[in-house]
Amino acid sequence: MVLSISEEEFLEMKGVVLDGDKSEAFKLIKKLVERLEQQTRQGVKSHI
Repeated sequence: MVLSISEEEFLEMKGVVLDGDKSEAFKLIKKLVERLEQQTRQGVKSHI
């Protein structure tokens, strides 16, 4: 699996890491996992 991220998302990730905010880190991971799942579902639909 490959997830492309924007420059803005990368900067958001860096900020979360530098701040050490666990709740923001969890929200960011959850958002990225949801995008991966969405991409996977779209890939399956394109093969049907």
